[in-house]
Amino acid sequence: MIIRKLVLHNFGIYAGTNELAFDGNKNVVLIGGMNGRGKTTILEAVLLALYGRNSFAYTESKFQSYSRYLDSYVNKADGTCVCYVILDFEMDGSDYTVKRSWKGNKRTINDNIEVWQDGKPNEFLTENWVMFMENLLPSGLSNFFFFDGEKIAELAADSTDEKLKDSIKSLLGIEVLESLDRNLAKLLRKSGKEKDKVFKEEVSFELKKAKEHAEHQLRDLDDKILRLEDGLVIAEKKIEQARIEYTSKGGDIFEKKEEYYKKRSELAVKQSQQKEQLLDAAASELPFVLVRGLLEDMRSSVEKERESRENSVALKKIQELYFSYKENNKSDELVDFIQYMTDITNKSDKDMIYNLSDASWLQLVQLCEGGLDKRMVDTNHLFEVRDEIQREIESTDSLLSVEIDEEKIGKIYKKIIKLEHDKSKKEVELDECRKERPHLNNAQIKATTEFNRYVEGMLKKLETSDDYDRIVKYSHLATSVLSEYKVKLQEKKIGKLADAMTQCYKQLANKKRLIARIEMDPVSLDLKYLNDKEEEIPKERLSAGEKQLMVVSLLWALAICSSRKLPVIIDTPLSRLDSRHRMALIKTYFPNASDQTIVLSTDSEIYGKYYSALKKNVGNEYTLDYNDETRSTTIQTGYRWEDEQ
Repeated sequence: MIIRKLVLHNFGIYAGTNELAFDGNKNVVLIGGMNGRGKTTILEAVLLALYGRNSFAYTESKFQSYSRYLDSYVNKADGTCVCYVILDFEMDGSDYTVKRSWKGNKRTINDNIEVWQDGKPNEFLTENWVMFMENLLPSGLSNFFFFDGEKIAELAADSTDEKLKDSIKSLLGIEVLESLDRNLAKLLRKSGKEKDKVFKEEVSFELKKAKEHAEHQLRDLDDKILRLEDGLVIAEKKIEQARIEYTSKGGDIFEKKEEYYKKRSELAVKQSQQKEQLLDAAASELPFVLVRGLLEDMRSSVEKERESRENSVALKKIQELYFSYKENNKSDELVDFIQYMTDITNKSDKDMIYNLSDASWLQLVQLCEGGLDKRMVDTNHLFEVRDEIQREIESTDSLLSVEIDEEKIGKIYKKIIKLEHDKSKKEVELDECRKERPHLNNAQIKATTEFNRYVEGMLKKLETSDDYDRIVKYSHLATSVLSEYKVKLQEKKIGKLADAMTQCYKQLANKKRLIARIEMDPVSLDLKYLNDKEEEIPKERLSAGEKQLMVVSLLWALAICSSRKLPVIIDTPLSRLDSRHRMALIKTYFPNASDQTIVLSTDSEIYGKYYSALKKNVGNEYTLDYNDETRSTTIQTGYRWEDEQ
């Protein structure tokens, strides 16, 4: 089995449609993302597509119903509440597509499954998908192929190895035998009930009554929790409606009325100041804008007058120079020039109108060459500010002019307060119910256990019937056979599993001589770690990293011994490993764990030299990119942290 594509639509943190395509020619797929960005969601999407309510992600979750589990994954960003996952995979020369879809915001949610084989709808697989998957990869074995690093750390820290033993039992099929053993015990109890009516009456008098009472209490509490949850939704809607009515009746304006009066007063002051500034502008150069053309004409005339004055000064100087040496120079040309200049000067003196001083001339030039433009720009800005102040005044006056029924507003406000108080009471009550449930659940389990134990005891006392004797005889015989068969089965397969685990560990371990061989007890399934001198090494002497490598070695060995060609998905596998153990997994385990290994990594796990070591085996790379504004994750091609740290 090789996964080719995974599509997520409004699933968890993934809004809209997001796709992961696994089309590389190498067996490792690397997906990077920070914590909380959707790595585990990808693992759970695969499990959900394949197993539905049989997924260990659901059975090990906190959710009490499959409906609520499905609803928890619905991303409601687009308002449709439509959610689905699509998984494409190749197996035994055929292409399979499984789509699991549902719609959220419902009290009861049922998922719909559709299956295609080689591009065509397959009704048989659609109707029998559970059986198909259990034959392909039983849900009890899926832990060997789909797991996360935190679970590895938990298994490593378990001093009893009970969870590891459960995994071994799943692989060996021991769980099936134990289930058969439990069914035989139920058969014995059922036969005993048929034996004696007095027995039934006696049981129902005390223990059965206690059992039913505990069940009734738990059922009533669950109903109450549902009612409170529904009541909170209704309460929230009522509060929202009351707030809308409060706003529509002018409640917000009423609350801010004093603020609006203060603002109106401030705007009036600003308006007065603005008028003063406009009057100042009108009293300065601004009126000259209206006679800009006349100013330009005046400037031209003044320039001519200034030129005439300069000519007069020059003429006087020439006359002085002439009289100083006229005794020696009788040139008619010079006399003519002086006369010419005298005539021009006399004529200009007669035309002089303004006769401005230098300071007044400079001021006139400044006005004509930009002073008026600047004054006009400044004045336009003053007008814009004035208009804006006027608009704000009108807006504030509009708000202040709204007629508000203060009595009605007060009633609505009190209603909101009461609704919020009632909502808070419901929240407290719901919280108390949720805290109480574990106790009632334990009481129900205890009452049921005591009832069953009593039934078993009574059955033993009533072994008088021939039929019952025969049932007891053959049931015990079957139990004995099952027990012996279980031991023989374990003895046959345990040795192979222990050898595989030993070889896997030696490929991963840095201390090659620390452990030479791993043994498993065929009955208790206890693990023993032996050195090259056949001396047992206590598990406590192993470092945390070595313990985790032991768990990885076992999972690797279980996958090998299962003889199933299935992909391996590992979520956050390296967070608690040191650099040497981390490199061992990257170089040895990831490339050889399966024909397809999908690694879901954080930026602090695979980067720099670790990325370089893994790169040669990587076919596809993706990065999970989270957007704070949309609060959703999108899938980007490429691995972002290859060169970091």
